[in-house]
Amino acid sequence: MDEATRRLVNRWRSIEGHARGVERMIADEAYCTDILKQTLAIQGAIEKVNAAILERHLQTCVAAAIRSDDPGERERVIRELLEVMKGTGHLRRVASTGDVLESVAEALDDAGAIPQPAAADSA
Repeated sequence: MDEATRRLVNRWRSIEGHARGVERMIADEAYCTDILKQTLAIQGAIEKVNAAILERHLQTCVAAAIRSDDPGERERVIRELLEVMKGTGHLRRVASTGDVLESVAEALDDAGAIPQPAAADSA
């Protein structure tokens, strides 16, 4: 297991521990806002895991597809990523990968993988 994977696994184990703590808080009828603070912290931690996994995917699988000579492979990987993110708002919320997304978009544009809008008729 590489270092990045080990960090992700450890982060996920921490999330699991916090979730068990929230379960105890709910069972013990802890104060509602205290529970909400913990669940929001868990949600934030999960978003960080998602961001790290997305960044890894962009830097490995997506980058390899962009470099590929097969336009079908580029389209498949992009379509797959969009399907995962479709309607979730995660692309907007995973701000820590914004730079990576921007560089991938630039690379896709340079590779001609992003269709350009048709020029509007000037009538």
